[in-house]
Amino acid sequence: MIRRWAGDLALGMRLALGGGGARTALVRLTLTAVGVGLGVAVLLTATAVPNLLAARDDRASARFPDVAQAVEGVDPIHLVKRNDEFRGRGLQGYLVQATGSRPPAAPGVDRLPGLGEMVVSPALADLLRSSDGELLRSRFSARVIGTIGAAGLTGPNELFFYFGSDSVAQQPDAVSVSRFGSASSHRPLSSLELLLVVVGATTCLVPVFVFVVTSTRLAAAARDRRLAALRLVGADRGQVHRIAAGEALLGAFAGLLAGLALFQLIRVLVPRITVDAFRGGLFGTDVVPDWRLGVPALLALPVLACVAAVFALRLVVIEPLGVERRGTRTRRKLAWRLFPAVTGGVLLLTGLGGDGAGNPSVIAGVVLVLAAVPLVLPWVVERVAGLLGGGSPAWLLAVRRLQLDSATAARLVSGVAVVLAGSIALQGVYDRTEFERPAPQDIRVYASYYAMSVDDGEAFTAALHALPGLGAAPVRTSAMIETASGERNSVAVEDCPGLRARTGIADCHDGDVYAATAYRGYVPAPGDRLWFSELRRIARAPVPQWTVPAVHRVPMSGEDAPEVVVTPGALATASGVGLTVSATLPDADPDQVERVRNVVGWNGSVSSLGTGRDSTSALITRVLSVGSVLVLLFVAGSLLVAAWEQLRERRRSLAALAANGVGRGVLARSLVWQLAIPVAVAVLVAVPAGLALDWLVLRFVVHRPMTADPASIALLTATAIAAVLFVTALTLPALWRTTNLENLREE
Repeated sequence: MIRRWAGDLALGMRLALGGGGARTALVRLTLTAVGVGLGVAVLLTATAVPNLLAARDDRASARFPDVAQAVEGVDPIHLVKRNDEFRGRGLQGYLVQATGSRPPAAPGVDRLPGLGEMVVSPALADLLRSSDGELLRSRFSARVIGTIGAAGLTGPNELFFYFGSDSVAQQPDAVSVSRFGSASSHRPLSSLELLLVVVGATTCLVPVFVFVVTSTRLAAAARDRRLAALRLVGADRGQVHRIAAGEALLGAFAGLLAGLALFQLIRVLVPRITVDAFRGGLFGTDVVPDWRLGVPALLALPVLACVAAVFALRLVVIEPLGVERRGTRTRRKLAWRLFPAVTGGVLLLTGLGGDGAGNPSVIAGVVLVLAAVPLVLPWVVERVAGLLGGGSPAWLLAVRRLQLDSATAARLVSGVAVVLAGSIALQGVYDRTEFERPAPQDIRVYASYYAMSVDDGEAFTAALHALPGLGAAPVRTSAMIETASGERNSVAVEDCPGLRARTGIADCHDGDVYAATAYRGYVPAPGDRLWFSELRRIARAPVPQWTVPAVHRVPMSGEDAPEVVVTPGALATASGVGLTVSATLPDADPDQVERVRNVVGWNGSVSSLGTGRDSTSALITRVLSVGSVLVLLFVAGSLLVAAWEQLRERRRSLAALAANGVGRGVLARSLVWQLAIPVAVAVLVAVPAGLALDWLVLRFVVHRPMTADPASIALLTATAIAAVLFVTALTLPALWRTTNLENLREE
């Protein structure tokens, strides 16, 4: 029995390869392989995402400094991390100060830089050499001694550096490091972020399976004629079904090979992404499918193709003398088509409260609701086509075609409907995520500078005020003091004119310390011997660095009045001073922000407030955005393949219409209507389905209210319609060739 089944499958493969003429068979096999291959590439890429993110996280953890462990035989280094940016691109790295000749090894770096040296990523090196990096070169004036290898970067386009400096040890956030590398630790996804992943991944993958099913029905009429011929020479119904499965199996296998080749091409092209996506780009070597997910998915595709091919014969009677289709005589039933949607809705409605977005029942519910869209669509298209009446010749041709074969039209646009429904639900979850993000602050740029003396702080202030438009920017200077017993307090450092303006103190003497009368925290007393806390932590200074002079309790008024103020003269006797000079700057153009960063240099940092995004949420959004574009292209490509095949199957009837005087313009408009009507129906099905799914997952899974955005829904709908119309336009040249009178002679 096994041998007989294998022989039937092999016969089906041979017929798929050579049946109906070698050229026709090759075109048919190519179309099927392209459809399945696109699906395979999308599946492999999707299953590679976990490994991709894990590899990036592992490399990021490998370069993270380990501050808890000393290593014998290694001279520790002082290290400060700098999270910066340049014109919107993330820029980060470490300032390094060696303490000996045996520094620790950093991943991807031959040796850490010394004073006046730096090691940069290849992308940063290219940027510094380009004209776009002119404003950045003043910050990276050291000599480049090497580039960072892939082991030390999260992506090929990442801007990362190690910069040698002699002032690292004095900076407040410096750490002593003897080795690099730490265990990966990740913040768990929030319920909304996890819901973004679930809905987005489902939206990307369901259309793949939809088209795999559709692609097995390409050239169905020619296949049915071949099967009828086999019935004529003695094949029974079981053999016919197995032979049909063999034909589909060959296309599925060819699609697997095509998909593997396309996936390898994707791996080659991925590192060439030069936009600031995925936080520095992607290494092609990281795009490795998770075989625990990929192998079952790939094995499921041939099985799905065979099942779909056999299932398609349920309404076709293949007899020795011909083929009879019963599809137009039996009205489709709605009840079983609604079963997946009802089941998915029940899974989402019941027993999944709290942060249940990662629950398998939620994933199954989302999949079932989206999978119900292509099941319900043929029923709706059939009913709508039956209600349509007369009109122009092009309209009549299109309507009659839909009434005769509404299933084919519904299959053509089912992928568009799934993507549209999923995108609407995804947009709703994304809007809710953005709504719950804290509102942007008015302050856009915050600059912080670590000064080692009062004069150093004043020089920074003067340089900042010398920049165009920043002459009146408010600047504040503060210091953290600490007693021998560990008491700590932050004090403001300000001269008498500024103190009078802020607090209303009339009698101010440079060299004194002032504290608000109502302040009940720690206030230094005259004669106290103190340390500057951050410097003490780094240098472990045994001798107090500052002896407190006269201290006065005074009333301080004003909205931003400090609690303890030290005048600059009071620090004249200090042996070491650690000050933080901060400035809140108005919104500025990108070049102005870069000039501020150049003034701050490596002794501080500049951050943009109110514009930052959580990196996890940003990464998810970027991945889903790129995935949505790829899936839309996939759906458009699959629609184009299916439309071309439909024209091939109908070439004789179209040529007959042209021979009887029907103009090509009428046929072209008829083709447009044949896709426009199902697309309109698909929109009517997909929009309510997407809104319903959005409401279910937000209301019952993460307990958030639904906020529909009509503008976003309209944009998504318009994009889907535009994609279909564009594909229709691409099929018109094929229509001109199809209506050639020579097609009347083809068998």
